[in-house]
Amino acid sequence: MKTLLYLLTIAFLSISSFSQNYDIILKTNGEEMVGHVNSIDDRTIDFNYKNETLHYKVDKIDIAKITFASGRVQFFNSTQANGSNAIVENHHNKVAVLPFAYIKDERDGSKSVSNRIQEETYTLFKNHNTNLEYQDPRTTNALLIKAGVTNNNIAGYTMGEICHILGVEYVIQGTVSVQKTSKSTYGGTASTSKQSGNARVDKNGNLIGNVFGDGKSKTYSANTSSTIQNYGTSMVMNIYNDRGDNLFSQEHESFWNTEDAYKITLKYLAKRTPFYKK
Repeated sequence: MKTLLYLLTIAFLSISSFSQNYDIILKTNGEEMVGHVNSIDDRTIDFNYKNETLHYKVDKIDIAKITFASGRVQFFNSTQANGSNAIVENHHNKVAVLPFAYIKDERDGSKSVSNRIQEETYTLFKNHNTNLEYQDPRTTNALLIKAGVTNNNIAGYTMGEICHILGVEYVIQGTVSVQKTSKSTYGGTASTSKQSGNARVDKNGNLIGNVFGDGKSKTYSANTSSTIQNYGTSMVMNIYNDRGDNLFSQEHESFWNTEDAYKITLKYLAKRTPFYKK
């Protein structure tokens, strides 16, 4: 796991370094051009790809935005990539939380649980906001349905494409895996005692005999037990931007063994993202 996180960190740093060295043109059809913007006139942009010297003229009408090597972003058209109804300029600082994949006992779990985790993730980040705008999960899910994106085919889309479909700059995506492990049995013995007596009342209402009995008692015992199913829970959380770059990726296994242990794991991972504010 440490090796995987190390490799992901190196990859992220490489992507960040790469992005800082080049200008990136995002076209209205979702295509990206990485290289250098040399000049901009009224109708075209002079551009050459990285490691090339040939100059190209790109029509400004075909460009959605340019992310310059300096980090500055310039928008050009309100035309959307991939047919999204959201204006590209409005992507900036917007975040959508995708339905979390929920796997129980190595099988696809309940869709309602998947959506509940999505809602809980949205609420957690929104309540600890860092000046970002979070899209309501109902809007997110409706836009995915309208675009024909389902659990079965979402693997065929890049996260950059998903961002453009949703009209956001960032998406939070994750997987929760829950698996039955051991069972814990708790038992005990419950005892009750009853003291015997030989006192009685005759027909005249007189008490006859020893009211306190013979001093002997009888004990009745019953065994009780209960069994609790334990679970192992792990969660993976990722954050991508509208260029498809993976900005955060981390996995955590829960210490707790209850079925809803993902709630604590979710907060653990959220605190480690750049989007969480204490």
